Amino acid sequence: MVQQIQIPEEEADEPDLAPMVDMVFLLLIFFMVASHLNQMDKIEVDLPVESHAAVAEEMRDRRTITIQSDGTIFLGTTRSSLAEVGPVVKKELAVVKNLKIYIRADRGVQYKEVEDVMKACSQAGASEILFAAYESP
Repeated sequence: MVQQIQIPEEEADEPDLAPMVDMVFLLLIFFMVASHLNQMDKIEVDLPVESHAAVAEEMRDRRTITIQSDGTIFLGTTRSSLAEVGPVVKKELAVVKNLKIYIRADRGVQYKEVEDVMKACSQAGASEILFAAYESP
C-alpha cells in the first residue's frame, strides 16, 4: 500500500513586527526619561549672549556654579553661599585634579558677584574657569 504524504500549504513569509514595536517603545521611553533628567539638573538663568560663544568639547570633570539674577549661588543644584564655594571647590580638587569650574551667571548679575565667585574658586586652587553663554545669531 502506498502511503500519501500530505504537504501543508505554504504560509506567507511575513516578518514578525512585535519585537520591532517593542524596541520602538523602549527607545521612546529611554529618550523621554533621558531628556527629562537632562532638564532637571539645571537651575533656570537667563544667560548672556556672546558672538564668539562655543560649546566646549570636553564635558568631564566639571563643577557647575550658577548665579541667579538676585545673587543666589548654587553649587550644582544645591543652594549655597559665597563662603561655601571655596571649601567645596578645594575638596573637589583633592579628588579631581583637573577640575573645571563652569559658571552659569544670569545676564542681570553684577560683575562684582561673578568676580567674587571667581576669586573664591581661584583661592581654592581652581585654574580653569568656563562661562556659559548663548551664541548670538
